[in-house]
Amino acid sequence: MSTSLVIAVLSILMGSGLVQPICTPRDFHNAFGNSIQGDNEFIAKAIFDDYAEQVQAINSGETENADTTPSQQLAIELQRATEADMLFDELLSSLSVINNDIEWRTSIANLRRSVLLEARKFTNPWPATVWVDVPSITTVPDSVLFQIDTFLLNNIDKDRTERFMASVLQLGGNVLKCKAYEKQSMQRWGEYLDIIAPYIDEEVAAALYPQLNTGEEVQRIANWIYKNSNDTKIHESVSKQLAIWNTIKKKQNETIIQLVINSRKQLGFDPWSRGCGQQTDTAAYKIKNELMQKSAEINEFDKATNNVLLRLLPEELRHSFESEE
Repeated sequence: MSTSLVIAVLSILMGSGLVQPICTPRDFHNAFGNSIQGDNEFIAKAIFDDYAEQVQAINSGETENADTTPSQQLAIELQRATEADMLFDELLSSLSVINNDIEWRTSIANLRRSVLLEARKFTNPWPATVWVDVPSITTVPDSVLFQIDTFLLNNIDKDRTERFMASVLQLGGNVLKCKAYEKQSMQRWGEYLDIIAPYIDEEVAAALYPQLNTGEEVQRIANWIYKNSNDTKIHESVSKQLAIWNTIKKKQNETIIQLVINSRKQLGFDPWSRGCGQQTDTAAYKIKNELMQKSAEINEFDKATNNVLLRLLPEELRHSFESEE
């Protein structure tokens, strides 16, 4: 199969949502880059082209028909996902025998991580419980990179199966069994969190906790003022307000993050995902209500900050801002 045809086929498969995990040519290039040269390049590309043909074959049959129930369709998708994962494992295994130096092994770990964490976004009853690809965001030591790789090797297969099983149980309304899977999923998330915790900066936190209010509107208004006002006193006032806002915002978000961590690690449920349905447990219900209250407080604080910033502007500039809304 030609390289151009490989790319076309994989693009179709990615768009169909039927096959995950799947390694695309871009994934392959991003992981290995210039480390593939000479004979290694020829061998590696031949291995990848063979992999692409086999991935295509997984989708050769009919995926569903009018008589297929949602639960049956999930079972079909799990079977295909398992087959795709086996092919991906074989791809990595074949690539690993080409070279054994640290750069090559790092590339394989990077490829495994990027592909498996992307695949985990699909058929996930707890989409807010993210395994963040930290090395793609910030620099981590090689020891941590391989620690993440080991975690994935030990956990990804079970995690995939239980995500699909929980989705089936959701459809069937079997809350108790679904919650058992949810508890195990939260435990795995906690183990992953322990690995990446020292490297969580602002950007990683935004990916790790996607429901956090980032205050984009406050930032947008402040940036607009910086751009459209030449008054240095106004700029100074905006900077002071932003400093106050950032300090309080950080504390508010830390409170929310701790509530979420406690929910997942101690109570075994994700308050930011619908998961297995309505929580009836008293402690879980209390945390969800507390999160809603804290979120409402943050929203009100952001609105108040927006008003303070806009009041710093002279009337003409304020009208100019409002006219752009």
